[in-house]
Amino acid sequence: MADNRAGEIGTIPGRSSRFLNRRAVWFFQTREGAEIGPFSDQAEASRGLDDFLDFLALADPKTLSSFYRSLNEVAASQMAS
Repeated sequence: MADNRAGEIGTIPGRSSRFLNRRAVWFFQTREGAEIGPFSDQAEASRGLDDFLDFLALADPKTLSSFYRSLNEVAASQMAS
């Protein structure tokens, strides 16, 4: 049985894997829908996701704001293609 994550109250939302395998390479997907990769295997993609989450936790607000704008643009272009 799944538990709520830190800060979550109430019903647990549905969750899916962030990892994708396409043509023998791996990607992870951000909450914004951008696919980050390619990585040679799922373990490398997992390490990439850990690094990405560390960056989000440590970056200053101005850097994060600029990053999120760019990330949303990337996600929108990936969805259009």
